[in-house]
Amino acid sequence: MRYILKVVLFFFISILFVGCTDKTIVEHEKFTIEFGSECGWCGGQEFITVTNSNIEYVRNIPCGENMGTTSKFREMSSDEWDTIILSFDYSLYKTLEYTNCNVCVDGCDEIIRITEDGSAHELRYSFSDKVEGMEKLRGLLSEKMDEMRELDFTAKY
Repeated sequence: MRYILKVVLFFFISILFVGCTDKTIVEHEKFTIEFGSECGWCGGQEFITVTNSNIEYVRNIPCGENMGTTSKFREMSSDEWDTIILSFDYSLYKTLEYTNCNVCVDGCDEIIRITEDGSAHELRYSFSDKVEGMEKLRGLLSEKMDEMRELDFTAKY
């Protein structure tokens, strides 16, 4: 009888311990990923905003002969979303600190900003910088940016 009591007690303590461990579950569906560039002077901004269901492209040039805003939108498949989400470690991403400001001196910055539940973390770096652990994500987002540039439907205003 004592043996059974010890086994039952051990079992309940094990469940209690396992139930109290800190497990962070990240719901990737709630991410908004922004990727693009911001340039000083009249270079403007070019971004894609990616969610689990769509992708939006915006290019804004504030002055000069190409002045204006171009906007494009398309739906995105769950397979595309999964490929993007699985291309990087979100925990690592949140620890990275890249805060260049080339745009402050009329240069250009590339930016990755991920928002989850209203809280955003941004990486701002030079195009030539290697961003630790984000190489695959950067490549996929660059491909999406190129694809959206070439998309036929354009709203210009």
